[in-house]
Amino acid sequence: MGASLIFKFFLTYSFFALFSSFLYGVELNKTFKKAPIIEYYKYWNPYRRVLDLKGEPQSFYGQQYYQVTYNKDNRIKKVTKFGKDRTIKETYHLVWSKSGARSEYTVKFNSLGNASRLDKYLYADQLSYVRPGWIADFKSRSDGRPKSASFRDAVGFQYFSYNFNYTFEKNDAIISEVIESSYFDSDKTFVGRHLLFWEKGSFLRMVQYFNSENQIIRTIEFIHDKKNEETVRIIIDQDAKELERKIIPYMQPDKYAYRYEWDGKQIIDHSLKDINNLNLALEFANRAEEALNQANDELIKAATALEEANELASNTAKLLKRAKSQAKDVQKFQKEMDKAKKEAQKAIEKMYDAEREAEIARLEAAAAMATLGAIEKTKEVEDFAKKEAKTEKKKAKEERKKARKLARATKRALQDSVLGSSPKSFLTFSYGQPLLIEKTLEDYNAGINYAFSLGRRKLLTISNQKIDVGLEINQFDFKYPVEEETFETISYYLTAQVNPRIGWSFIPATLETGVKVGGGLISPGYGFTIAGSTIFNLLPTPIIIGVNTQFHWVSGVINNETKTYWTTVGLIFGVNLQDKLPAIFDINFPDIF
Repeated sequence: MGASLIFKFFLTYSFFALFSSFLYGVELNKTFKKAPIIEYYKYWNPYRRVLDLKGEPQSFYGQQYYQVTYNKDNRIKKVTKFGKDRTIKETYHLVWSKSGARSEYTVKFNSLGNASRLDKYLYADQLSYVRPGWIADFKSRSDGRPKSASFRDAVGFQYFSYNFNYTFEKNDAIISEVIESSYFDSDKTFVGRHLLFWEKGSFLRMVQYFNSENQIIRTIEFIHDKKNEETVRIIIDQDAKELERKIIPYMQPDKYAYRYEWDGKQIIDHSLKDINNLNLALEFANRAEEALNQANDELIKAATALEEANELASNTAKLLKRAKSQAKDVQKFQKEMDKAKKEAQKAIEKMYDAEREAEIARLEAAAAMATLGAIEKTKEVEDFAKKEAKTEKKKAKEERKKARKLARATKRALQDSVLGSSPKSFLTFSYGQPLLIEKTLEDYNAGINYAFSLGRRKLLTISNQKIDVGLEINQFDFKYPVEEETFETISYYLTAQVNPRIGWSFIPATLETGVKVGGGLISPGYGFTIAGSTIFNLLPTPIIIGVNTQFHWVSGVINNETKTYWTTVGLIFGVNLQDKLPAIFDINFPDIF
């Protein structure tokens, strides 16, 4: 009876053990599932997808902070903003491309407020109020900044939307980035707009607000005083009357600004290191001059440091020699050697300023025993430092040559910064007198050739070269005594033009050169053309004037067998039109070459 009970107990225990292990195994498999990575930060820049000042929630007590969740590819998936009261304010949801190079995002609001809490300056008071559960959908540019934003509820009803345009403006030798924020209500009716003027892409200088009739209703100016670390804010009404002038805390630029890096004391401009990318080149020739002056200053400092190092090294040798002569006993000799070692250390530190690559050798000399071998080692280090200083001097000269090359490249970029890098439309009218006429037309009475052109600047990019594309209509007039052989007709050319930038210092920045090719129909035949032009931009107006030379080759215009050509020299007049709606032409053509 006892054995039977033991056997039944053993079976029952085994059953429960197997059942428990099965349940435990299921739970174990669940634990193997990788938990999402969650981190906490004090700073979040949604435009650049940048996080900073990492910490724990308890370290941000009484401050707003962000909870960040990453996806399986270790990219930012969700960012939740917590207010000072530790309640959720809004949540950013990011969707990445497969390559990870681009991303788009939406923002879900968890509390009442205004859209201006997403960005202090991009949104207007007229259309800014949001409710819990509303969602903001963003479309981004290639640099991450928003191109448009629409605000809707969870059902999908859109309450208002914003469009953003980014351009550049030059005024009194100051380059400013201008951001235009336009806003529309639920039925897409234009409500108003405002312009943000950012000097050097970092310092906000002015905000101008316009109503739906494009009339200024308010202006806010900011005057920044770096010396006193304060900012003066001035508010002006629609009648240019000053309403308020107030000193506010100094508005330091964002250290994650797009073109500049902020180190807490000054703005570090890295644009010269990327000067080959002329699409964003907005720097002037003085940048290159500053680089040259800085290179010269560094060379002078290196020479001064080398002289000081030589002097200290000489003093060190004297002290070591004196210590050796006065060392009547071990204790006194050791004290003198310690003093000599300190002086040797100072000499080595000066040598380090003149040549960094000699650091290891100099430190070994400083740490050597105060013996005759140590003195000889110090002398060797001194000679080595002189050789390395010569090497550094040679490197400084090479850097100076590079700086001069950058200066020439910057001067070539000056035309882009003055004339603008954004696409524009153009209208031109030209006329020219035919010269160098082929013998078929020698007996003709050559009249003035007229041409009208319209098109788009920098419409295509081929091998990093911007191409202007346009339509050119020409009127040709070659009269002949036999009326049937008179050559008086109109041509329609499709043209492509390249505008090379000339980097010579004596060439005015407003001068533009162009080389144009085209082809098309010439009633009743066909033909092609090659032309060269030199144009002056009469800034600040959009008017252009210049001279051009054009070669025409035609076929079948007098009869089916006729092939002839001629060259004209004349004047050209026109205008460059800045597009009011550049987003219409914001087309990304593939680089096919």
